[in-house]
Amino acid sequence: MFWLSWAVLTALGGVWALASPMAAGPDEPAHIVRAAALVRGAPLEETRVGVWRAELPRIYGLTGEMPGCFAFRSSEPASCWDADWGDVSVPQDATTSAGNYNPLYYAVVGLPAVLEPRLGTLYLMRFMSALLGGLCIALGLRSVAETARRRWVVPAVAVATTPMVVFMNSTVNPNAVEAAAGIGLWLTLTITLREPDDRLVSRRWWRAGVLVVLLVNAKAFSPLFLAIIVLAAAVLAGWRCVRAALVDARAWPGLGLGVVGSVAAVLWILRAGAVSGAGIIAYPELTTAKALNDVLRLTSSYVEQQFGRFGWHDTPSPGSVYLLLAAALGLLVLLALAVARGREALALAGVAALVVALPVVLQVPNATQVGLPWQGRYLMAVSVGVPLLAGVLLDARSPVTGAAARRVSSLLLAVVGVVQVLAFGENLRRYVAGTSAPWFEPVVDPWQPPLPVAVLVGGAVLAVLAWVVLLARVAREADPVPAPAVDVRPVGAGASPEPAAENLAREQDASVASRT
Repeated sequence: MFWLSWAVLTALGGVWALASPMAAGPDEPAHIVRAAALVRGAPLEETRVGVWRAELPRIYGLTGEMPGCFAFRSSEPASCWDADWGDVSVPQDATTSAGNYNPLYYAVVGLPAVLEPRLGTLYLMRFMSALLGGLCIALGLRSVAETARRRWVVPAVAVATTPMVVFMNSTVNPNAVEAAAGIGLWLTLTITLREPDDRLVSRRWWRAGVLVVLLVNAKAFSPLFLAIIVLAAAVLAGWRCVRAALVDARAWPGLGLGVVGSVAAVLWILRAGAVSGAGIIAYPELTTAKALNDVLRLTSSYVEQQFGRFGWHDTPSPGSVYLLLAAALGLLVLLALAVARGREALALAGVAALVVALPVVLQVPNATQVGLPWQGRYLMAVSVGVPLLAGVLLDARSPVTGAAARRVSSLLLAVVGVVQVLAFGENLRRYVAGTSAPWFEPVVDPWQPPLPVAVLVGGAVLAVLAWVVLLARVAREADPVPAPAVDVRPVGAGASPEPAAENLAREQDASVASRT
């Protein structure tokens, strides 16, 4: 199941990668240059505040020119860029605004930079990003498959993996791994704490440790997002479950990996100065009152961007995408709040409140210095937790069971499949012909993607269908054999699962005998 889900998610991100022209992702040129400079060993020189320069093959510097005529102009097809390729291997200066970003993500996606410099190398960098994002979500789905109750959390995974998550995974941008690792960690941590399984302790915590490292080393605010995920999972599980996990020596290697990765991330942020104000009053008109008012008015826009706003935030999804996703999310959250107990409702409502509050808290105090630069994708590592927590709670309380639960789960998966196809089609249409062009009529000078449009559309439909079918299979698989009763005492303190297993076997035999 893990390998299949990783392959399907990578394929889904890969077909998106081919459906957008190079450098069409937000800030993608800066991230491509950062990755290439790191892997090729080209030193970065800060030429002015926030801008670094490196000498690289010309193809990397060209990425800054590629989106110039179509970025922020959704009616303009990507064919407007009249490519003057020349010798793309000739060294020249390339600039990036990501020169002080944590190098972990770039070390992975930049691996193709060791190959011959050409356009195909840049697309390979995108595929590496899709591969990494798919890995993170597949790890979380593996945790889901290990649980007996997963009828609701599986469609919650589908809702959390919004078109925006898939789109970001198809570009070179550390927000991709931040969101994908967020999905994987929300699932793995909440399931590990709430549903302990003595047979799976070590592998689950190793899984969590890997996801923590990938998440916390993504962006400057990632340590804050990690703290929110850990706190919410701990509140949801309760102190007794948390303590049982902490005193189990089998969990320590995975926990240690996460701690080491987190310390390294914080040290990098402090050393690189990745979180700092501009030091000058550049926006004097943004008083506290005005900044607060503006951020609150932008809240709906941030949520829209988390659902799916593509390109350089110039290409919205069809309106039906937002309506369907909002309905699916609302159903999960309302049902979960209706059945949740006090602590559980607090965790879910608290995470939902943070999705609204964090853009306020992180922008308003420094608005006069840096303005209001927030975008919805910055917070996806936290926002994906809302449907995921709702799914976990619904499986625990089971307000709707049996055939009704199966029908609702199938309906949610079908809705998500439609949403993914519609979003992909709109994004592809925007670059091939522009958003003002007719859907099914030929246009003058359309953009030609690396593969024919019909092949990309067919590939996207197949990838989405495979994703939906895979999730449906996970949701309806026979429940795993119940794990032996878990003694929460630490290893070496007299814990012994064997007697519990024998008792369970005797109980099952007695149950069978009574039925016969």
